[in-house]
Amino acid sequence: NLVLPGIGSFCVIDDALVSKEDVASNFFVTSNQAETIGNKSRAEVACENLHELNPDVLGAFQHVPKLQNIDDWKEILHKETSGKTKLLVIASDLDPQVLETLSAQCSTLRLPLVMVQSYGLMGCVKLQLSGKVPLLDPKPANAPPDLRLKKSFPALDEFCRSIDLDTLESHEHGHVPYPIILLKAIAAWRASHDGNDPKTFPEKNEFKETIKKMSKDINKEVNFEEAIQYAYLAYTERDVCLPEDLGQDTTSTLAKLFQALDTFRSKHNGRLPLNGAIPDMTASTNHYVKLQQIYKTQAEQDLAEMKDLCGGKDNIPEDDVQSFCANVFSVTQMSTRSLVEEISTQPNEEIMDDLKMNLMDPYEVESHTPLLWYLGLRACHAFFKKQGRYPGTKDDWEADAPLLEEEYKAVALHYGLADEALVQSSRADICHELTRYANAELHNIGSVVGGVASQEAVKIITGQYIPLNNTYLFNGIVAVGGVYKF
Repeated sequence: NLVLPGIGSFCVIDDALVSKEDVASNFFVTSNQAETIGNKSRAEVACENLHELNPDVLGAFQHVPKLQNIDDWKEILHKETSGKTKLLVIASDLDPQVLETLSAQCSTLRLPLVMVQSYGLMGCVKLQLSGKVPLLDPKPANAPPDLRLKKSFPALDEFCRSIDLDTLESHEHGHVPYPIILLKAIAAWRASHDGNDPKTFPEKNEFKETIKKMSKDINKEVNFEEAIQYAYLAYTERDVCLPEDLGQDTTSTLAKLFQALDTFRSKHNGRLPLNGAIPDMTASTNHYVKLQQIYKTQAEQDLAEMKDLCGGKDNIPEDDVQSFCANVFSVTQMSTRSLVEEISTQPNEEIMDDLKMNLMDPYEVESHTPLLWYLGLRACHAFFKKQGRYPGTKDDWEADAPLLEEEYKAVALHYGLADEALVQSSRADICHELTRYANAELHNIGSVVGGVASQEAVKIITGQYIPLNNTYLFNGIVAVGGVYKF
């Protein structure tokens, strides 16, 4: 999922040699490589097979003596960061102590970390972002078009004045772009209402009727139907939401971009940089192409000015400035707690309240609510740290269930959920089921969480869309997932 699309390079790090179990269960250790059992690095074999998927991607491997050696992690991570513009660490099914050490190192080096685990019928993906990561291209769903009709700009006003609706023939009249119709309608409204826009619900309905009356035949002119549908764009405007956690920050890339934006707005009477894209609409080819050119030209002028304003601010990359201008209404930033912080420090009251709210709205089979099973996975990790193995991995596997239940109680207390009735009623059955799994990895569960993890990795690498915040738990028993912030 990452090599095929064409990431720049990858490095597989492991401390194990190829085993019989790998030949039987690991997709990247094939049966014709059975002769390598016990004498060849699993990382090397996996790297060779991964590289075959896409020869254009550079592949490397490192065989380390023991992953538990913290010095190995420091050396490896420093080595891999050298010369790289972006580096992402993906940890798959690591033992708890190793994972915590890696989490701490990634936090220190400010490297994004994606943790993946497949445990029986449960799968978990956890994202760790160190510091405040700007999201300059979040691509929000269902965002309204950025047409700037309430506060227009000269080139668009001039184009609007060049079209006289009263003199157009029926076919031409039915193919005038709806932004032009709205500009003319709002100008007429303001002229008859002392320069005011529609404010009340009756006024807004009256404004729509004004648009309807401008049509020669509303049943045949789709462009006027579109104008009525998007009538709100003529008298409303979106505003920029400053990220809450930006605070007093003045040094980050996002903070500097917002400083430049303040200067831009003060020079342009509050107007923001234009996106430049226009949506599909009913219009003649000539009118649509002209409208595209007008918006594109204005957007390019705004971008050039923003680049000049950012030029002296420690050379902010031009791509960042461009993404910021194109998504000025939706840019934000995101940070997560590290795994070590989550384990060692109780969550704040806000997070605890959110977790309790999730239990108040459980899955239809309450005991299969994903959050309950995440607590179980955390309990399995705590069990491993005490016993040196996962529960259920001995012949008398059922004897581990009561021990795991004690760990579950402690984990639930840590997250402020020990007194929740659903936690108490489900605890024994969940611990028995997780003990029965004995840390087995199933192909179908691994496929699901691997796909989710690679999707989050692509978001981080490309800087597009909003990554999950910060834990995804997939319950394979009932095929339901949940996202939780810890």
